[in-house]
Amino acid sequence: MAMRWQLCVCSLGILLLAPCSLSEKFSLAGSPRPVVGVVGRDVVLPCQLSPPARLPRMDVLWRKIGPGFIPVHEFMDEGSQDLPGASYQTRTELFLQEFSSGNVSLKLKQLQVSDDGKYQCLVRNPEWTQEAITELRVAAVAPVFIEVLGPQGQGIGLACRTAGWFPKPELQWVGKNGQNLAMEIVTDMTQDRENLYSVVSHVTVTEGKDNGDISCIVRNGLLGTEQGSAIHLSGDIFSCVCPWLAAFWVLFTLVLIAAGACAYLGYTVKRKAFPKKRSKEEMLMIPEFQELPEKLGRAVTELEFRRARSYMVCVTLDLDHKHSELTVSEDGRTVQHNPSAPGPAAPSGALISMGREGFVARKDHGGGVCRWYWEIEVGDSPDWELGVLSESVRDRMRQERLERLPEGGCWALGRSGGQYHPREADTVIQNWGVKPTVIGVYLDLDEKSLSFYNVRAMALILEIPVEGSERLFPFLSPGHTAGRDQGKPLIICPRSDWDFRQESGVSAFVSQGNQGAGNNTGPPATARAPAEDQVKGNSPWSSAKKNFPKLLPTNLLPKKRMGDKTEQEHPQVKTPTNEKGEKKCPKSQV
Repeated sequence: MAMRWQLCVCSLGILLLAPCSLSEKFSLAGSPRPVVGVVGRDVVLPCQLSPPARLPRMDVLWRKIGPGFIPVHEFMDEGSQDLPGASYQTRTELFLQEFSSGNVSLKLKQLQVSDDGKYQCLVRNPEWTQEAITELRVAAVAPVFIEVLGPQGQGIGLACRTAGWFPKPELQWVGKNGQNLAMEIVTDMTQDRENLYSVVSHVTVTEGKDNGDISCIVRNGLLGTEQGSAIHLSGDIFSCVCPWLAAFWVLFTLVLIAAGACAYLGYTVKRKAFPKKRSKEEMLMIPEFQELPEKLGRAVTELEFRRARSYMVCVTLDLDHKHSELTVSEDGRTVQHNPSAPGPAAPSGALISMGREGFVARKDHGGGVCRWYWEIEVGDSPDWELGVLSESVRDRMRQERLERLPEGGCWALGRSGGQYHPREADTVIQNWGVKPTVIGVYLDLDEKSLSFYNVRAMALILEIPVEGSERLFPFLSPGHTAGRDQGKPLIICPRSDWDFRQESGVSAFVSQGNQGAGNNTGPPATARAPAEDQVKGNSPWSSAKKNFPKLLPTNLLPKKRMGDKTEQEHPQVKTPTNEKGEKKCPKSQV
């Protein structure tokens, strides 16, 4: 009896010590350091069973530690069930073929910001249970862009924008020699629904030692990486003195008032002094009065063109956003079709090259001017197209390689088959009988319109409305060239001032990279284009001076045409004065 009792006690002891001995034999280990993953990519959370072996009836459970345990992935040996958690469908995977070597790691796919945290790896069978903890840190980086907001106070406003960072990044503005800008910087950070950070930083750069290359650098402390963007500010944008502009408008206004007053007084005196000759004199004055509205209309059109050209900016082409068969010059201002050899591997997509600079309305940043103007020399090329397109269309053209520009998000003027399009532009140009060789493009986001001008004749070709609030980019299309010969180039004209001395600029520009030299696109102050008389008529000053002594009844003055703006409708920009008392003209805004 005593012997039986001892055998029972020994058997019970063996059963109780069996799990302990198994627990001492096997161990489970995770990663001793946090595992770092990037949003959108895959990552492996390590978990190793030592010594390498696959236990019978072994279950593996991965859970995220939070307010409780969140199931991530579960494997049950009994029934061979391999199931992801409810919130991790199609995003988890175990290495089942490596269970025999003790590898029970978890592969987490397409990382999200919400995946950041600690994870528990639990391995068990009916006789044994072990667990290990692994920490996952999620990071994200994004490209950085610099925008020129235009004149603000005594300097140029710049904005640095980026979206899609995690964790919270660090931003700094750096000038030449890598030194931080000693200026007031305003930075705002926000988080979206996916907990990604968006950063917007503003700085106003004034003329001084910090002029030149200015960079915006955003750094991710977790990854130890940084993204940045740079822009070059030339000294010309801080000095643009044009005292003639205010004097011109004052004199022009006085001439119009004096001409109207003299016309009224002279007509009244003639009617009283010579009542019998009234009819005869009126008949003689009718031809002159019939020509006057046309002359004044031409003068207004020329003034509108000069006003548009005062917002001239520097535009260059982006080498990363062009068709592979297009050749862009080193200075980014000339594009030409250079067809490749014919064959089945010919590249597809529309034959366009897009600008590097983007334009967007910035009324919420100091109320700056939202108008830009640039000029394209098309020469006698029979096939071309130019205008602006939205940022979404720009991305689609690059990613989807569309064969032609979509109908929405693109506003353009072009020529093909001997005709211009849209049809309204073809009608206007055919009536002139003169083909434009230099096209002026005027983008006015205050009025939400895009205008095209014949620069040589200083005449409006077409004005079309612009819809939407996206960033707009210039584009050029030189058209397809038959055979293997190079087509005729399209040239972005350099910024020039042909109405006054070259050193008296009327608008500032911002250069990104080296600026190439080019020819002056406008006529000189003392010369006229060959067909100028057929289109534009006399200049406003000569027209006003010529008609000043004539008697002009006010009922025959020209009525306002659709699209024309009176002087009162022009935005009056108050320009600051320098130390000498001279006024500085407003600068363009990009």
